Amino acid sequence: MKNIDSLIIIESFFLTVLLLLVLSPISKIIGHTDQPTARKKHEGEIPLIGGISIYLCLLILFNWLPEKNYAYLVSATLLVICGTVDDFKPLSYKIRLIVEVMAALIVIIWGDIEINSLGNILGFGEVSLGYFSSVFTVFAIIGGINAFNMIDGIDGLAGSVSLLVFFLIFIIGINTPEIVSLCLLFLPAICAFLLFNMRILGRKKASIFLGDSGSMLFGFTISCLVILASQGENKIISPSVVLWIIAIPLLDSISIMLRRIRKGNSPFAPDREHFHHILPLAGYSINQTISIILALTFCLGCFGILGEKLLYLPEWSMFFLFLSLFYLYYWGMSHAWKIMKFARFFRFKERQENRRDTIRGKSNSSYTGVNRRVLIDRRRKKG
Repeated sequence: MKNIDSLIIIESFFLTVLLLLVLSPISKIIGHTDQPTARKKHEGEIPLIGGISIYLCLLILFNWLPEKNYAYLVSATLLVICGTVDDFKPLSYKIRLIVEVMAALIVIIWGDIEINSLGNILGFGEVSLGYFSSVFTVFAIIGGINAFNMIDGIDGLAGSVSLLVFFLIFIIGINTPEIVSLCLLFLPAICAFLLFNMRILGRKKASIFLGDSGSMLFGFTISCLVILASQGENKIISPSVVLWIIAIPLLDSISIMLRRIRKGNSPFAPDREHFHHILPLAGYSINQTISIILALTFCLGCFGILGEKLLYLPEWSMFFLFLSLFYLYYWGMSHAWKIMKFARFFRFKERQENRRDTIRGKSNSSYTGVNRRVLIDRRRKKG
C-alpha cells in the first residue's frame, strides 16, 4: 500500500508537469487561451490547460488507486468537458447547472455518495434528511462546485486554496483508503500546476491558468470527499466541521450571491467584488492576498477539526459559530469600502515607517562614512 501511494505521488507530479508542457503550445495554436477583457486584467493570452492536465493525470492513474469509484470518474469527466467548452465559448449558466445536476445525480445514484444526515446541528438530536437527502446532496455539490469556481480570480488562488483543503481532508481521512488515494493523486498534481500558475521564481504573471474545467473538478472532488468523510456509520467528522474546512470559498460564494440578488442582479453574474479582488484594492500584492486567504483557510479549517476532535465542542455550537462567522463576513463584505479605507491607512503607515527606517539607515551609514574619512585625514596629518 505504501509503495503504491509513493508511486502515485511521484507519477502524479511528473505526469502533470509533462502534460502541462505538452499541452501549453497546443492550447495556443487552437486558441484555448484566456484573453484580457474589462473584467480580466491579465496581460497576453494564457493557456487554459491546468484543469485538463490534472484531469488527464487522474484519468491515466485512476486504475492504480486502491479504492476506485467509477461514478465519480464519469461525473468528473462530464464536468471537465463542460468546463473546457465553457473556456472556449462561455456557456449559459442554465446549461452549466444542468450538467452539474447530472454529475451530482450520477454519484448519488451510482456512486453512493449522498448526504443522509446533518448531525445534531440544532441541538435537538440528529437531523435526518430522509426523502430529501438526494435533493439536498445535489444542492450541496452544486454549491461546492461553484464555490471553488468563484475563487479562481487571481493567479495561484484557486490552486493553493484547493491544495490546502485537500491536505486538511487527507489529514482527517488518513485511515480511509478511498479518501487518501484521491488526495494523494490531487496533492502532487496541484503542486505541479502551481509551479506554472503562481507568481514565484521571479515570474511576474501566471504562465498557465486553471480554467473552469479545473476549478469545477476541484470543487466537485472536494465536495465528494467531505461527503464521504461526514456520512455513514464510519464517518470521521461531523457535517458541521465540513463548513469550517471549506469556509473561505463557501463564505465568499454565498455572500457575493446574496449581494448580487440584493442589487437586483443575477446571482451568477460575474463581477470584481470578491474578497480576493478587494484585498489588492486595499494595497496588498497578489502574493500577499493569497497568503492572507491561505492563513484564514488554514486557521478556520484547523478550528473546525480541533474544535471537534480536541475540544469536543458540540455539533450545534460549531454550526452556530459558523453562522455567526458568516454574518460577520457578510457584513464586512457589504461594507468593504470601510475595510479598504482602514487597510489602506494601515498600509500607508507601514510604508511610512519603512521609509523612515530606510532614511535613518542611509543617514547613519553616511554619517559613519564621514567620520571615518575625518579620522583617516587626521591620522595622515599626524603622520
